[in-house]
Order: sequence, then structure tokens, then C-alpha cells
Amino acid sequence: MADIIVKRGSMGKNYGVILVPEGLIEFIPEMNVLISEINEILSVEAQGDIRAFVIEKLTQVSKTLFEILPDAIAEQLLLDRDPHGNVQVAKIDTEKLLILMLKAELKRRDQNLAAKFKPQSHYFGYEGRCAIPSNFDSQYCYCIGLNAAVLIREGASGFMSCIKNLEDKDARNWIAAGCPLPTMMGVERRKGKDVPVITKALVELDSPMFLAYVAVRDRWAYLDCYVSPGPIQFAGPSSDAINFMVSPPDIPTLIKETDRVEEIETKIRKEKGRELFRDPSLLSELSQARIKEDAKIPTVLEKDSYCMSAIKKYYAHTPLARSKIRE
Repeated sequence: MADIIVKRGSMGKNYGVILVPEGLIEFIPEMNVLISEINEILSVEAQGDIRAFVIEKLTQVSKTLFEILPDAIAEQLLLDRDPHGNVQVAKIDTEKLLILMLKAELKRRDQNLAAKFKPQSHYFGYEGRCAIPSNFDSQYCYCIGLNAAVLIREGASGFMSCIKNLEDKDARNWIAAGCPLPTMMGVERRKGKDVPVITKALVELDSPMFLAYVAVRDRWAYLDCYVSPGPIQFAGPSSDAINFMVSPPDIPTLIKETDRVEEIETKIRKEKGRELFRDPSLLSELSQARIKEDAKIPTVLEKDSYCMSAIKKYYAHTPLARSKIRE
């Protein structure tokens, strides 16, 4: 981590992004034990003050951990359980917990360092699930629903609707199937009892998707290797793109693209005043297509005389943006 901070600093970057999965808190060993104990304690109705009720029944180690947690996080651990009697990890501000603990550690080490640490947190759970569906999403969900109806018609209960061969961009070549629910189930503790449930899907460390990430993650930590795909389209560039969960990126291509970003960023770093410059070649296919596209004037603006005035002034940081505004 220290090496990454030094590299970002040498490239003139005093910013960075850390993406925290909402279920991460369950994989912190001590927190996992604490959550399991709270779930077990609250499998019966709490008597009196819920905080005191829980603390009284925790083991000494978990009690110590619970009492040093920020009040807001401790309260979230005691919120209403999900239908299975478990804590709702999506309602726990894991990112805020990490920020508060990191602030405390930085303050312990160096007051000046702590003063420079200015984090901003945001929960993207619902924004991430509410994007406009792509062509692939629309076709996939239609097939899932149609196949589910066929399974019901055939009396195949206890099956989950699934679609195979999704790598083929032609949906007519996809294969409909039904997966028996018992093959996906395991035994977990729910409301104080062992019950069969569908096992949580965890990251597969030997999957093509994760191996592609491993190949470039060290450099992605200090390079701005992002590509904004732009608003999802139903026609035109990228409209029929398949997501990486279905078709993982090619590792040699990913490494080559990362090499290109590093080459450009190294060059820009040597030129003062261009820290925010974004090379057009690093833009997404859709963004590049829109740069070349001529804006069409609506018919209503051609018939009569109109004038427009800007109520706010915007300064474009890049020559490319300035040229498009002038156009």
C-alpha cells in the first residue's frame, strides 16, 4: 500500500478510489464471529433494551469488539433482521466503519497525516442495480422469464430457470435449461436453526474474470485505468456489448491497454498544467463515436429566430472539450 501511495504521489495524484463490497464486513474474522453471535442471540425476542440484552449474552472477545465499534455501526448490527433472521449487511456502512478506523489509526501515527486524509464515502448499491438495461440484459431477462413459464407448464417444480451459451451474441443460439435447486443448496444457521438454503456465490479466485483482474490490479491501483462506457444504448456503438461476467476480458489485451495508459500518463506527468488531460484514445467506443458525431439541429430551431445564453460559465480543462464547445 505504501508503494502505491508513493507511486500515485509521484504522478501528481492526491486522490484514489477504494471499492468496498457490501458483504466485506462478514469476512473480517472477528466481525464474522460477532455477527454470528448476535444472529444467534436475536433468534429469540429481545427482553428490554436490545443493546443491553445482546451485550449481556456476548462472549468476552465479541463484547470487547462490539463496545469499541462506532455507535452508528453497533446500532446497525442490531437493526431488524432479514426474513431468515440474519443481520442485513447491506444496511451496515462498512465503508464508513473502515474510514473511521483508518482516521483513528492515522491520528495515532501522525496528526499531520490525519489532517490530509479527506475521504468521501458513498453507497452505490441501488445505483449499481438500476442502470438502464442493455440489449443483452433485455434479451437475457426475456429468455429467463419465458423459460420459467415453460418449466412451470411442464410441471418441473424445484428448478431454477437458466440460460446457457450466452457468449454467442445471437440470442437465437442460446440454450434454455433448468437447474435443480438442491444442487445449489447448503446448510446454514438461520433463526437459531440449521436449515438448507441456496449457498452464497463468492468470488472464484481461479475464474478467468478474477485472473484477468490479478494480471493488472497492481498497476490499476495507481493508474487511472477507467473507461466510462457512457449511457447504455439500444443501437449504435457498444449497444450489443456482452458484459465481462459472461465473456471475461482477454488478459494479453488487458495488459496491452494498461501499458498504453501508463505510457500516456507518464508522458502527461512531464508536461505541467495537463494533469487533468484525458487522451481521446483512452475513451470508450461510444464516447469516441460521439466526438465525431455532428449535432443535428432540431427542426423547431430552424423555422424561427432563437437565441441562447449561458447562465453558468464552464471552463473546459482539455483542448478536445474546448474545441467541441466552440463548434
